[in-house]
Amino acid sequence: MITLIAFVFVLSLLVLVHELGHFTVAKMSGIGVERFSIGLPPKLVGIKIGETEYCISAIPFGGYVKLIGQDDFTPEEEVTEPGPRDYRGKSTLVKMTLLAAGSFMNLLTAVVIFFFLFALTGIPLSSTKIGSVEPGSIAAQLGLKSGDTIVETNGKKVKKFEDSLLPLYTDSKTVLTVKNARGEELQVTVNKKLKQDEDFGIMPFYSAIVGKVIKGMPAEKAGILSGDIIASIDTIKVNGWSHMSEIIRNSPGKHLIITVQRDGNEVNIPLTPDTADENGPDGKKTLIGKIGVQIGNERVGIAESFKQAFSRTVYFSSQTFGFFGKLITGQMSAKLLGGPIMIAQLAGESAKIGIVSLMSFTAFISINLGVLNLLPFPVLDGGHIFILLTETVTRRKFSLKAKMALQQAGTLVLLFLMLYVTFNDVMRIDTITRMFGGK
Repeated sequence: MITLIAFVFVLSLLVLVHELGHFTVAKMSGIGVERFSIGLPPKLVGIKIGETEYCISAIPFGGYVKLIGQDDFTPEEEVTEPGPRDYRGKSTLVKMTLLAAGSFMNLLTAVVIFFFLFALTGIPLSSTKIGSVEPGSIAAQLGLKSGDTIVETNGKKVKKFEDSLLPLYTDSKTVLTVKNARGEELQVTVNKKLKQDEDFGIMPFYSAIVGKVIKGMPAEKAGILSGDIIASIDTIKVNGWSHMSEIIRNSPGKHLIITVQRDGNEVNIPLTPDTADENGPDGKKTLIGKIGVQIGNERVGIAESFKQAFSRTVYFSSQTFGFFGKLITGQMSAKLLGGPIMIAQLAGESAKIGIVSLMSFTAFISINLGVLNLLPFPVLDGGHIFILLTETVTRRKFSLKAKMALQQAGTLVLLFLMLYVTFNDVMRIDTITRMFGGK
């Protein structure tokens, strides 16, 4: 039930803001709006206010704004002169602005969500410094160590951890330039393209700041608070979140003294981690320790929250454009595409983790929806923009026959993609659960 509610919430919100973008520009441009629908036909319920019918339709995977005169498939002999509130009578610039407004609203929604999340909960800081290396992994075999910093990937400087790893899954050869703890630079070469489910074996460095303390767990009972910085455990100086987690995982049932920094003071807190079973890669169960804390963020001001929200949206947008580009050129596997089932699955899992996780997921999907609709593909907003640009440059209108052919071809391709991604979703439900189910 949580999965269904979360899925409907995310999809309805993003469709609403997308169509609201089209609707707002239409009204501002003096274009008449006949219908504003959340969902695709058939119509379930509706109410007419003025010239516009506002309705909810049966198929939840989309929505639309029906404008006066926006009909590309009216036979030429039936075409009439456009009226003052007719879409056809507006300039190319107005039409393109209206078409792009839906995607703009999706991107703006992501900025707004990130802004409030960062302003209220802080910013998760990640650098290109390695926090942990999985024993026996590809990274470990190449000699990478915790504390190393990735400086360049294939000769390009990197600022984000994700940027340093992406070429591993797109290029047949990846050269990482790494700076070790002594400040020495060395190059590590990976002579193959990793499979989509193949883990390189490194995690980014995060400061050991406590974000959330889980009720009923040892940390909460012992008095650890949100915002505490874990400085040492049994006199062992903690070097980041991964190091702290490793010590606790290896101390099930062992009495520990955890030293935290709180309001400029050091506080020693005795506690004993709970014990739990964890399945290893070989299927064997391992006894680990848990105290019930989740990673925290750095608190920042309003201006920095907005800056980071805008930066995060631009970054994810560029990565999404890059993904589609690599998909077209064959550098990325089409198996990475996901559809409604995957979105529902991830929305449900995000909702179970908490409202912050759900809203972060919503922002990410909003970016993907905004970028997807700008692609120059028939049926999508970007396809209509491409036709307008082509007609403007060539000064020749597409014929009705050509427009219908493009629309039909685009519809068939989209239907095929929907079937394909749904098949992908069904095949990897277990994988999705493992990736996003949490601990």
